[in-house]
Amino acid sequence: MTSLFAPIDLGPYHLPNRIFVAPMARARSDASRSPTPLVATYYAQRPTPGLIVTEASHVSLCTASRPGTSAEHDARHRDGWSGVTDAVHNNGGGIFEQLYHVGRKAHPSALPGGAAPVAPSAIAAKGEIATAAGTQPFPTPRALEAEEIPDIVTAFGQAAQLAREAAFDGVELHAANGFLIDQFLRDGFNHRTDEWGGSVENRSRFLLSVLDALIEEFGAGRIGLPPSPHFRSDGIADSDPQVLFTHVAQALGARGVGYLHVVESTGLGAELGPAKAAAALAPWLKAAFGGSLVLARLYDLKTAQAALADGRADAIAFGRPFIANPDLVARLRQGSALKTPDPSTFYTGGANGYVDYQFLHDAEVLTTEEAEVRRSFF
Repeated sequence: MTSLFAPIDLGPYHLPNRIFVAPMARARSDASRSPTPLVATYYAQRPTPGLIVTEASHVSLCTASRPGTSAEHDARHRDGWSGVTDAVHNNGGGIFEQLYHVGRKAHPSALPGGAAPVAPSAIAAKGEIATAAGTQPFPTPRALEAEEIPDIVTAFGQAAQLAREAAFDGVELHAANGFLIDQFLRDGFNHRTDEWGGSVENRSRFLLSVLDALIEEFGAGRIGLPPSPHFRSDGIADSDPQVLFTHVAQALGARGVGYLHVVESTGLGAELGPAKAAAALAPWLKAAFGGSLVLARLYDLKTAQAALADGRADAIAFGRPFIANPDLVARLRQGSALKTPDPSTFYTGGANGYVDYQFLHDAEVLTTEEAEVRRSFF
């Protein structure tokens, strides 16, 4: 039986275990959206998982979310992230940066000149966004002109170049949760009639164009991608998600992308309701992709081991458990109790609830076997 603590090959890397740190926004960057030394401390406290994936970073000035989130589109951001990668590498860890553009899920108050957010089509998301002035409804975006879209592809490529210069080991392309790439993919939102809309192939064009720009910087094996076929909370939807995401998975597999990262928990049916929507998608996504599949959402040691044992996943990403348990790998290995994170501190800034959670021991270290595997990572 495959163990959560067994090594795994991912792209060019040989990882010491199958535990990933899932990307989680923590809003600790400065006013320029550059990571602070506190961010470096946070990630350096978590070096022993097979791989860390950072919080999502905005790829241009024309995409912004809550105050304190991070970015990767100028030298300040690169230099701030360099401090993070140095700290992680010095502690023996490996780290990918997640890159994204929120599209319609931005607010004019955070964009240059108070501009409207952009999207494939001029349809507002359902829900609200946190702004400096408090929570506001999502605005109606401006539909992108066809000639503007290549510029956004270029922005992703430039962000990947900065990530490489900052010594990240790879990048994860955020194609989920109703953000810009997901907006292009779904026919419930993408109503375009040009080459960027209509057929599954056209709606996938933006994702694959961005992916190819990232491959030029890192190579396909150093890239991960999280689609979100189950996500619909902001009103986004697709008429045939199985056809859409099978096409996406096959295209990613053909390019040799390092891994696919899917949010699909063991409580799927109870979460999603209708039987058709609740059908587990991981098995056919994994088959269509043909490479390593990472699952995330509400896993514990028992359910993670079960997902590996029955072949549904090759690795498991943990989110909130890593917030309160920087030494989560050791706690899982030893069967120790887990601490519960304090949600009131998630986006408040400062050390409280960020770098002050207690370790089982003075410091978590790799086992001798894991340290030997890790030496081949870089």
